[in-house]
Amino acid sequence: MSSKNLDPFGGIKGDKKFTEESAKKLSPMEVDKQQALADIQSSIDLWDGKMPPEIERASLLERFRAKTKLLGKEPPNWSYIKLNDKSFADVHFKWSGKKIASIYKVPKREVRVALVGMQSFYKKINPLDPDLTHPDIIKCFNETAQNYNFEPFIPGSDLTYDRNKHLDPFAGVRGENPGLKHNVFKKDLTIALEEVIFSIEFLNQIEVPSYRKEYTVKKSNPKNLQQTYKTSISHFDVFLWWPGGVVDKIENVPQKRALMALGAMRKFFEDIDEDHPDLENEKIFELYEITKNRTRPKKGKNNLIELLPEDEGGMSYWSNLTHRWIKGSFDKKSSLFIPPAKGK
Repeated sequence: MSSKNLDPFGGIKGDKKFTEESAKKLSPMEVDKQQALADIQSSIDLWDGKMPPEIERASLLERFRAKTKLLGKEPPNWSYIKLNDKSFADVHFKWSGKKIASIYKVPKREVRVALVGMQSFYKKINPLDPDLTHPDIIKCFNETAQNYNFEPFIPGSDLTYDRNKHLDPFAGVRGENPGLKHNVFKKDLTIALEEVIFSIEFLNQIEVPSYRKEYTVKKSNPKNLQQTYKTSISHFDVFLWWPGGVVDKIENVPQKRALMALGAMRKFFEDIDEDHPDLENEKIFELYEITKNRTRPKKGKNNLIELLPEDEGGMSYWSNLTHRWIKGSFDKKSSLFIPPAKGK
């Protein structure tokens, strides 16, 4: 038997330990960032149908086997909605192995735009000094904090997206976002837009005989206009209507110009970004505040003062992220009120 010492580890050595100074270069945030970048590159390659360089150089049989395996691999950052329908996909912004945000039913032509935008977003995250004013980076930071047992960052209730400062992880690609299904600003915007569309149709049929008008036009009154003179359809008062009432108006407008004004109003509403409304626009801000004030929470049937807004002595706060009031809840088992989570 040979007395030669055999290495039970097969000659494999571990990496040198980092000094305190060099360890800073591989902080927990850096570890998660590098993994996120690896995953997004893999996702882009899978979307493009691209195989690794070593596979490209392999034999035809090996390439066939690799491609078969590749097609069965689940991409980290996207997935088709249906296996037999590749016209839409869901796109996921992930960090530390967890989905931070998702957009759903993204058209095929926009998926790669979202993935490349996400890659750019990851690259710009500073692991040593992350931007803790950005809502999505806060979520990333807190996921890393949870996994590495350090203090999470608790944002204030006024946390918001700054359109001029904060990058969108999905590069402006929207799709559908069920996380915003409770967006009350979006609901009000949808109602206001529907009323404008109806008002346009009403005015288009103003001179049509009653028996030929559509049923809804005959039975409903528009919220966005009324005749300036009761006995004449030559001029109209045109209203900027929003759930809760009239916000602004122009009076005594000739019929054709009234139709043009309604068309402009329709475009104004359609151009509003319901997920990230431009609150620097005075009129959009005014509409936003109307929704916010109209939906202020009350004490409820159990008369819980905690349900009131913070400025009324309660715990509820308005979220500039999901555009709704975030409220706590009463736990019947413990008879305790559970405060609302921050950063929702």
